[in-house]
Parts: sequence; C-alpha cells; structure tokens
Amino acid sequence: MQVKRYFCFVFLTCLLMTPTFHTLAADETLFNIVNLQAAAEREIPNDEMIVLLATEHEGSETASLASKINSDMQWALELIKQYPTIQSQTRSYQTYPTYRKQIIIGWRASQQVEIKSKDISALTELVGKLQEKLQVKQMSFNPTKETRINYENELIEEAMQAFLARVAIVKKHMPDKNHRIVKLNINTGGYPPPVMHAQRTMMKSMEVASAPAVEAGTSKLTVTVSGSVQYY
Repeated sequence: MQVKRYFCFVFLTCLLMTPTFHTLAADETLFNIVNLQAAAEREIPNDEMIVLLATEHEGSETASLASKINSDMQWALELIKQYPTIQSQTRSYQTYPTYRKQIIIGWRASQQVEIKSKDISALTELVGKLQEKLQVKQMSFNPTKETRINYENELIEEAMQAFLARVAIVKKHMPDKNHRIVKLNINTGGYPPPVMHAQRTMMKSMEVASAPAVEAGTSKLTVTVSGSVQYY
C-alpha cells in the first residue's frame, strides 16, 4: 500500500510540474514578424430605393390638425397597399407651436411614412401618386442586405488571394523560407450610398403629381484583409 501511495504521489507531482502547450505558446518569442494588408473593391448596384414622405398641416386647433393628418396618412396607407412589392412603415408624429413675436399663434403638425422596395419602377410610380397629399422629404438608394453579402463573399475571396500573393512575395526575400500566419483580420466596409434630397410643395390642384426622375446608381464596397506573418 505504501508503494502504491508513493507512486501516485510521484505521478501527480509530475503532472503538476509539466508545462502545458498553452503555457509554452504564451511564452514563445516571435521573430521575423511582417504585417501585411491587401484589399479588393467593387462598385455594387443600389437595388433598393427608400423614400421618406410626410403630410403637414397648420392651424389654430390641434384636434383639427390631428384629424387632417390622420386622414392623409390613412389615404396614403390604403394607396400603398395596392403595391404588394412595397414595404411601408409610419414614422414620427410631431406637433409644435408657431410663434409671432414670442406669442403662440397656431400649431403645425406632421407625420412621416417610409416606403422601400427593390421594385424601383413601382415605387417611383407610387411616389408620384402620393405627392398629391404628401411631400417627398428624402430619397436614398442602397444595396440590399442579400446583394451586399453576395458581393462581400466574392471580395473576400479576391482580397485573400491578394494577401497570400503578398505573403509569397515577402517570402522570396526572407532568409528563412518557412512561414505561418500569426494573425488575420477581415474587414468589410464601403462608402455611403448616394442620397438624393427632395422637397416639394403640396400639390392640391393636381389629382396626381408626376413621378420623380430617379437613378439608383452604385455604392463602393471594400473588403480589406490584414494580418501578421512569421517567417522562420
């Protein structure tokens, strides 16, 4: 029994004194580290259009203003329902006083609705109709999430190839021919898409306002691969 206990004690002591792989890795001294970076970029289509519209009224009674705003917005939402490819969301409702010589002389109320779709032709047509009672506040064009992801994946492939090509170039000029990637970062990003602002007076004298002329354009998408490579 004493021999067995002594053997177990020696075995456990050896385990406690044996350094782990993680400890060795943490204490390892890195040398011949080269930081490299490569990028790939492309113009990608803005295949989604987003329009912000608002109904606005002024008057002396807030209750009357609220009724007019609600009537306009209900009319707009019913019209939007006729276009199944278009998504809509009502936005902020605001009421604030109007002044003359620091005295309240009335009230102004407004409510916004945002509509968006990949069917730019249908959305443009709808905007023309909505301008009968609503004002266009802003138009913007963006790549959809699906489009952006598809292009990002393609650009990651290109950027990785460019990064590895630079790793190989540096390797030719290093005395030690082995290498390993110590750290790797992949960043996706790009420039904001073009935004077109538009603001028009309400057109009560026309049954349907003309549809705006639009051009979706493109957005620049960039993927950057950076990392540290050790040559040994």
